[in-house]
Amino acid sequence: MNLLVVVPNYPYPAHRFAGIFNQKSVHALGRLCHRVSVLAPCPYVPPLVAACLPRWKAYATVPEFYTQDGISVHRPKVPVVPRVASAFWSDRGCFLWSRATARKMHRQRRFDAILSFDLAGAGGVAWRLGRDLGLPATGWATGNDVRVPAGSSHGRAVIRALRNLGLVFYQSTELKEQAAGLLGMSPARLSPERHVVLPRGIPGPPAISTVERRNRTRARWGIQPDEFVVLYLGRILRPKGLLELLQALSLAVAREPSIKGVVVGSKPGFDETALVKKHLRDLPRLDGRVMLLPECSPDDVWECYCAGDLFAFPSHKEGMPNSLLEAMAVGLPAVAFAIPAVQELDAGAGGLVLVPPLDAELFAQAILRLVASPTERARVGKNAKAIVMDRFMVRKNMAEALRRMSLLVEGGLRPAFYGTDDIHLSSPAVNGING
Repeated sequence: MNLLVVVPNYPYPAHRFAGIFNQKSVHALGRLCHRVSVLAPCPYVPPLVAACLPRWKAYATVPEFYTQDGISVHRPKVPVVPRVASAFWSDRGCFLWSRATARKMHRQRRFDAILSFDLAGAGGVAWRLGRDLGLPATGWATGNDVRVPAGSSHGRAVIRALRNLGLVFYQSTELKEQAAGLLGMSPARLSPERHVVLPRGIPGPPAISTVERRNRTRARWGIQPDEFVVLYLGRILRPKGLLELLQALSLAVAREPSIKGVVVGSKPGFDETALVKKHLRDLPRLDGRVMLLPECSPDDVWECYCAGDLFAFPSHKEGMPNSLLEAMAVGLPAVAFAIPAVQELDAGAGGLVLVPPLDAELFAQAILRLVASPTERARVGKNAKAIVMDRFMVRKNMAEALRRMSLLVEGGLRPAFYGTDDIHLSSPAVNGING
């Protein structure tokens, strides 16, 4: 299959982690398809404006075409007016300014189908390009893209994507339920052939000595042999639960001084590093007990996981927690808030220690319990690794997605994908939005 993948973001030199899991999914697809090409529209930033903010300066450095690990990446520039009609720029506007590039790519590559990651950021571009090029278009709901009010401009854009894409994958059952709510129907009424719960998954860790990586990384961080590392790796944002984690660490350190927190992922100008630093100053117990480190390269994340004794995942909401899956893949025991995607991931298999969402005190208690019990840590880590290897390997899950997409390609283009009883829905959330 020749596949065009449409994404809202993709790594580039100034921001190596932008859309990193889009890249990992694309790499898996590249090993399964005849050819994969990426279309990742990028905001156009006038030269004078680029000097004002780090994010705008980074956008200005993105080339319009480059080849990365054998994958051709096209980044057409799209005008964006900040805080004005934001849904238009990611939907109709993005399609209009990307159409010429996509047509040229299609003439050269002759795509069989289109796959988009993120229904809000790329789903609208995908189904419109599918209609323009005469190709089946599919999409993947990844997280917050379907957590939008149905009556908002972003909500209407996502509803249009849900109605016009020939096949939609969901990272978790919760996201499928959110999509059904946007369409004004129960999840049971969604066609199981067209609405498929399928996590994207992660690549497995590279085969290298865990002990070697652990010792090397802990020495670089200045961790002493008797210190217990509670690791967080991910974006530094409030919804990721960093403030609750700092509060939990403060409570835990008061009872167990050997605990040291390591937070990896800081990128000032793109996140809330300043807020986290302020909270660290407000928690005197954490002085010298928490390290805030910059984001690292995709290859180095495995060394970070190997260096930890416990992984902390305090996120408030997720489509499917990829960093948690990576930690589990190396057998690192984890404490996480029991949000829907995390509960679905573990499904009672004993691969995680779950805590009621946003409860920093119970999070601290769970950390202390695992610090005190090497046996429980080993059991949780072993179960975690088995869960990921069985259900969350990216190559396996991308192969299943391609199998389903092939059925759609073989069946030809189809209109909206409800059953016959769904076409005449009277819900105001879904009426009059096919344009």
